Amino acid sequence: MLYIGNFSYNDDADSKDNYCLMPCVVEAASADEAMEKFATHFHEVRKNSDLLDGAHEIYLDSLAELEAAPTEPVICQWQKIVPAMDGLCSVTSALPVVDEESDFANAYAWGDDEDEHDHEHDGDHDDVSFEDIDEDDLVESDPFLLF
Repeated sequence: MLYIGNFSYNDDADSKDNYCLMPCVVEAASADEAMEKFATHFHEVRKNSDLLDGAHEIYLDSLAELEAAPTEPVICQWQKIVPAMDGLCSVTSALPVVDEESDFANAYAWGDDEDEHDHEHDGDHDDVSFEDIDEDDLVESDPFLLF
């Protein structure tokens, strides 16, 4: 399977509000294996270059799983970044236009439930508007990786 992880972080080396987006792709047998490969890769990048010097908390915004390389384009993630009371806020949808019955692609979400990995498919979200979301309802997730 192919896994596309969409990661983000605030560059703490920059004094201005900022948001760095970092899509990463890997072939793996499972989502867990993909996550391990992503973490190992980010540690290597941090060790061998200055690219992630300002990254202290890397967040996983979405994880898309594809059976194989698609022959038609697939939007893996849609993301809107807007100002919030204490910085910037991100609203994300993984596989926003993939049919819910698709066997070709899935999106994963990790929640606080008893299941460590809550497998969800993010379907079409045309009925959701950012203006309808109350800022108090937005939840800050735990970082995927800490440096």
